[in-house]
Amino acid sequence: MRAIHVSYAPAFEALKEALEEDDLLLARSTARQLQGRLSREAGSALSLSEARSRTDDVAALTVSGDLPSRESVEAALMAVERFEEIIDGRERLRAVSLGMELRRLPGEERVEAWLTGDSSWPEPLVLRPFAASILIGRLHIDREGFEVTWSETVVLEDGVELAMGAGGTASLRLAALPIQVPVGAMATRMSVSLVCTGGEVEEAGVRFPARNIDVGEAERTDIAGWIPTGLVEPGRMVRLVEEGRGSTDVLLECAIRIAPARRDEALDGLGRAIQTLPREAVRPVVPAIRWLMGVQGIDGFGRDERDWKELLADRYDRRVEAGEIEGVSAIR
Repeated sequence: MRAIHVSYAPAFEALKEALEEDDLLLARSTARQLQGRLSREAGSALSLSEARSRTDDVAALTVSGDLPSRESVEAALMAVERFEEIIDGRERLRAVSLGMELRRLPGEERVEAWLTGDSSWPEPLVLRPFAASILIGRLHIDREGFEVTWSETVVLEDGVELAMGAGGTASLRLAALPIQVPVGAMATRMSVSLVCTGGEVEEAGVRFPARNIDVGEAERTDIAGWIPTGLVEPGRMVRLVEEGRGSTDVLLECAIRIAPARRDEALDGLGRAIQTLPREAVRPVVPAIRWLMGVQGIDGFGRDERDWKELLADRYDRRVEAGEIEGVSAIR
């Protein structure tokens, strides 16, 4: 980039800003305008060797750096091409939705981690994340609400290559992972994500850079064998809280057995119910709240029952105001 003339710097800065804001239309327009300008100037710019062999004003300005040399123009054209490759890669990545899935192996205490892709691009694509690994997080919780968290990384040494047809879907098995619910734990929440250092996306043999590859996380809950496996309605836990009949282990069991898609519903109900409870009645609900909110480890450390009550009440009020709770209207 040091060979690029200073007169092109504002255009390149505008191009970089458009990419930083992920405005691909503006980035494409800026790149094409700059490319057109450079193509026109390439025909008239002197090379440094030509300029040094002449004595006219244009040659003198070129040698002094006040005018861009042909070398500077060519370097700028190459830089624009690299930027356009980045734009091409982002356009293709934007048309792809990536996620992780955890699939239980029948009859085994293991799951398989799969990378899935759903492409709306009109041509086949191949995605290759570089230096890919799987980040595994586990949260174990016992009946008193005590949490143990740990994580590990599985390096995918064979590399990752996901081929998707035009407007199609694809999946790729990455690794088999053990299910772990330690003795004494009520449940384990396991999360899996794909980590990489960027990568590339290929179309018809042409490779484009893919610096930021976003992959949705997968999560599953495994419960101890002595806990019933059936799902619990969020309303059941809310009623226990309202009636003051829920101990920590009972409420936590309810929270664990609530379907992930309905955790917000449970938190909405608790946010309403908890507002009229005395402080001491909130204490046994806190581990269930943490589980439903996905809070773990030191997150929330130092909060007492009053803090959790206010946090849940504030969340409820915000969602009511935004019209996000079905059947409940904000007071205008």
